[in-house]
Amino acid sequence: MARRLRVAVVGAGVGGLAAAARLAHAGFEVDVFEKHAGPGGRCGQLRLGGFTFDTGPTILLMPEVLARTFQAVGEKLEDYLSLSRLHPNYRLHFPDGTGLTLQSDLAALSAELEALVPGSAPGFLRFLALSGQQYRVGLERFVLRNFDGPADFLTPANLWHMLRLRAHQSLAQVARSFLKDERLQAAVTFQAMYLGMSPYRAPAVYGLLPFSEMGVGVYFAKGGLYVLPLGLEKLARTQGARLHYRAEVRRILSCPGAVEGVELSDGTRVSADLVLCNVDLPFAYRTLLDSAHTRLRRPARLHYTSSGYLLYLGLQRPAVGLGHHSVFLGRGYRQSFDDIFQHHRVPEDPSFYVAVPNRTDASLAPPGKDSVYVLVPVPHRHPGLDWAVEGPRLRAKVFARLAQEGFPLEQRIEVERSFTPDDWETSYGLEKGSAFGLSMHLGQVGPFRPRHQDAHLKNLFFVGASTAPGTGLPTVMVSAELAVQRMRAHALQLGAVLRQPAEAPLGVAA
Repeated sequence: MARRLRVAVVGAGVGGLAAAARLAHAGFEVDVFEKHAGPGGRCGQLRLGGFTFDTGPTILLMPEVLARTFQAVGEKLEDYLSLSRLHPNYRLHFPDGTGLTLQSDLAALSAELEALVPGSAPGFLRFLALSGQQYRVGLERFVLRNFDGPADFLTPANLWHMLRLRAHQSLAQVARSFLKDERLQAAVTFQAMYLGMSPYRAPAVYGLLPFSEMGVGVYFAKGGLYVLPLGLEKLARTQGARLHYRAEVRRILSCPGAVEGVELSDGTRVSADLVLCNVDLPFAYRTLLDSAHTRLRRPARLHYTSSGYLLYLGLQRPAVGLGHHSVFLGRGYRQSFDDIFQHHRVPEDPSFYVAVPNRTDASLAPPGKDSVYVLVPVPHRHPGLDWAVEGPRLRAKVFARLAQEGFPLEQRIEVERSFTPDDWETSYGLEKGSAFGLSMHLGQVGPFRPRHQDAHLKNLFFVGASTAPGTGLPTVMVSAELAVQRMRAHALQLGAVLRQPAEAPLGVAA
């Protein structure tokens, strides 16, 4: 009887857990090692008093992509998470005092667009039609596939699709061709910040994000988004994976040509036939691996996403009129992105996102009170930024803008916690405190992104935002799928006998 191959998974983030479930289902012996007391990584949960907050992602998109992990092991997403679609999606607040509610009801959306900018609805809907094509083609041809090299990626058919979808242009350029009003351009391009990118640098194919919101929908998971890693943890355990918490991996053990296992912070050594690393890839190469045996190719030339300054606020009284999701856009829209990505400074008039999840799930705050999450896009860590100075300054600007919009939150605060780019690096091991990992511009996607399988240590694999296909919760779960495909291929070369995954159709929305 063939011996079961043992896999050590480093990190119980979303990618590590999704991969662990797939690997255990396939017949691997799987152990997951996580330094924190529970699962999730940056997709975690914070409790302050009676208030509950998601620590990282708060918007759930593309549930059909998430469902693939559960389908692959013969389970159903709805048996692990209770999802509801939000109506409307969120409210945009422009710096001139106007606003726009983005929603999936296209008739209501068109009426609001016409009231804000007469004659704008047809162009907006044409943009959404292109966005829908980018969504379907992007998933089918580029996101849900492994590529073995540039020639595999840049096929004539793929190049044709890239040109047709205008991927050679920036998202901002394409938006301008459909919409002349700068407010509406911002309404369909700020979503690039979900990827930690500037819309003036992001390829236009990421226009798929507005369609994912308005065409497929914005979803909420009862209990907050932390129920996703909890569901994946349960899924992995039911498939036979073993999870070890407060078990920090100090280094990945290697010799020339292979890894041999992991060493924990208490000195314990765990042997493994394969190692899957869910630690942020550039941080892992710098801190966990022996540079004599492997190194990350051209690390100085890598481009990173932005970071985020976060406020978790428990309010004594509710912020009446503030919905579940709101976006406040600052003045100097393009300049703010230049500040973040080129000049590495905090914008003078920052844009920011606010979530009040107890609008949908009352259990997340005490009765008559609000749990408020504020995310301000900021540069990743840089020598010119001192967050002991920048943090309080930015906090004051956020509260001033909220008060200006009719939401005087500061005097209602009962509990408060902040989180800076420094914290992203120290708490979660994110290189440069880059909250979204490596950037996804055209030079860092597909085969041009760091690989799932190490070039020198053939039994070392990576999963997460900084490897293929990229950042974002659904994309990271696809990363687990693609990494496991690579690991299965390697194991079969070693003579392993593996169970086939269950059929998981694309399920791409029409």
